[in-house]
Amino acid sequence: MKLLIMLLVSLALCLPAIAQSSVKNAKKDTVNQEYLIQYDPGILRVKGNSLPIGIITTSNKGQRSQTEGFSNGTDSWSKYKIDVDSGSYSNGKIKIKGSGSQYKKGDSITVNVYTKKWFLGGRGKWLFTQKIPYNYETSIQILTTGNFSKAPGDHVMFGVRKYFDNKMFVDKWAPVKKNLKDFGFQFNGVHISKSKSDLKIDNDPTKISNDKIQLTALLAKNTTITDTLNFLLDYIANYQCIIRSNGRGQDLNITADIYHDSIINAQLLKIRVNNDVYHKTYNYWVNTNGGSIAISSIGANGSDGLNGTDGLAGASGSPGTVSVNVETTTNSDGTTTTTTNTVTGAGGDGGNGQDGGNGQDGDAGGNGGNIIVNYSPAVTPFLSLIKVSSIPGKGGSGGRGGQGGAGGTGGSGNPNGNNGLKGQDGRSGWDGPDGQMGTVTFRMFNP
Repeated sequence: MKLLIMLLVSLALCLPAIAQSSVKNAKKDTVNQEYLIQYDPGILRVKGNSLPIGIITTSNKGQRSQTEGFSNGTDSWSKYKIDVDSGSYSNGKIKIKGSGSQYKKGDSITVNVYTKKWFLGGRGKWLFTQKIPYNYETSIQILTTGNFSKAPGDHVMFGVRKYFDNKMFVDKWAPVKKNLKDFGFQFNGVHISKSKSDLKIDNDPTKISNDKIQLTALLAKNTTITDTLNFLLDYIANYQCIIRSNGRGQDLNITADIYHDSIINAQLLKIRVNNDVYHKTYNYWVNTNGGSIAISSIGANGSDGLNGTDGLAGASGSPGTVSVNVETTTNSDGTTTTTTNTVTGAGGDGGNGQDGGNGQDGDAGGNGGNIIVNYSPAVTPFLSLIKVSSIPGKGGSGGRGGQGGAGGTGGSGNPNGNNGLKGQDGRSGWDGPDGQMGTVTFRMFNP
C-alpha cells in the first residue's frame, strides 16, 4: 500500500501545471454539467498580456471534455460566447486590458460564458461566471549592468525588476521616458540624463555628500513598494575639461591641491578650474591611483571665405536677316517669267561670358587661451596626471573663385556669327592663418 501511495504521488507531481480558479466558481447548468476555466500559469495576468484559456466540461456521470487549443481538447469554441469585464476574447485567448495605473492585489478578471446563438452569432443561455485573479507586484529591485564607472559625470545603465505574487518577474531598462513610466524616482547625487535618459552622476563632486550616490525607485501604483541603490564614488576617470570659445580662447586660472579621503581611503587631487571671463567654476576630484585630467582652452576656427559667383553666359547671336526678292522679265515672245530669290544675311556675333567673382579670403583662427596652474607642493609628484593645453583655432578656407560665364553662340546666317568669348574665372580666396597657442604656466604656491 505504501508503494502504491508513493507511485500516485509521483504521478501527480509529473502532471503539467494548469492554473484554474476554485471549483466553487464553476456553475452547473440544467442538464447537470459543470464548467471550469483553465488558464496558462506561465503568463502574467497583467495589462497588455494575452492569456490562453480553456473550458473543461464535466457531466454528472463523470464524463469530461475540453476545448481545443490550450486545453488540448476537441470541443469547438464556436458553441460559446465569452464576455470579459476588463478585456476581450478571441480564438481561445483573453486580451487583458484593464487599468495599468491601479494596484491589482485582490482584484480579478470576471469571465461570463454563454451558449452562442447560431443566428447572427449573439449570446444565448448563460452557463457560468468565473473570476481569474490578476497578478500584482510584491516588490521591486533596481538593476545595473555589471561594473560601471563611479566618477562624477559618468553614465550608469539601469533598470527596475518587478516581482509578482507568483514569483515571476519582469525587467524594464532605461531609457526612462520610454520604459520606466511605471516608477517614480528620488535622487541624491544623480539625475536622469537629458541626452540618453539613463542615470548620470552629477558633474560637481562638491555637491555630493560623503562620496555617496543614492537612487530610490517607487512603484507608481503603490508607493510603499520601493528599492534603493547606494554606491560610493571612487573618482577613477580620465576627466576632460574642454572649454571652447567663439573667438580667442578663454583664459583659465587653475588651482590644484591634494587631500586624503578617509571614506574611500584614497589620495584625491582637488582641481578647480576658474573661467574669470564668464565667472564659471568647474570642480574635479581625481583619484591619484588610476585617474587623470586633461584641461584645454580652444580658440575658435576661422570662418571660411564665401565662394565667388559664377559669371553669366553671354547671349546668343541673332540669326541673319532673311529677305525675298521677286524679279519679273519679259521674254522675246512677249511672255513674262517671274523669279523669286531668298537671301539670308550674316548671323550676329554671340555675347562674351561674364567674368566669375573672386572668392573671399578665410578668417584667421582664434588664439588659444592663456592658462595658469597654481599647485601646492604636495601635488608635485602627481603633476603628470594634470595635462593642460592651449589649442589655437584653424584658419578658415578661402572661398572658391567663380567660373567665368560661357560665351554666347554665334547666330546662324550667311555666314554664321562668331561665338562670344568665355569670361575669366575669378581668383580663389586665401586661406586664413591659424591662431597661435596661448601660454601655459605652472606655478607652485605655499598653502
